[in-house]
Amino acid sequence: MAPIGERMAKALNEQVKWELFSSYLYLSMSAYFSAMKLPGFAHWMRVQAQEELMHGMKIYDFVIERGGRAELLAIDEPQFEWASPLEVAKAVYDHEKKVTGLINGLVNLATEVKDHATFNMLQ
Repeated sequence: MAPIGERMAKALNEQVKWELFSSYLYLSMSAYFSAMKLPGFAHWMRVQAQEELMHGMKIYDFVIERGGRAELLAIDEPQFEWASPLEVAKAVYDHEKKVTGLINGLVNLATEVKDHATFNMLQ
């Protein structure tokens, strides 16, 4: 596999940050649901948090495998209070749209710089 370019590595490191933030946010939502005595929702959000962590680690490992430098960027504090469980669901939907847009941007960048390995990894 060809070494990763600096521009692609930087963009992937930024995505790792977003995947880890997503995990942190979803874990915060799980804690909210636990406090609201909604164990099913709490479990579901915990599973989602684990999935986002796995996404982040996949990208992190990929950068290293391609000879790039994984740089762990600062993660913002997630929201931890919501007006209602419905507001949490809306926040999840909005956040997923944002992260999907970021992934689409990475796919576009991989296409632009002709980085087929990154393009394939993102599929």
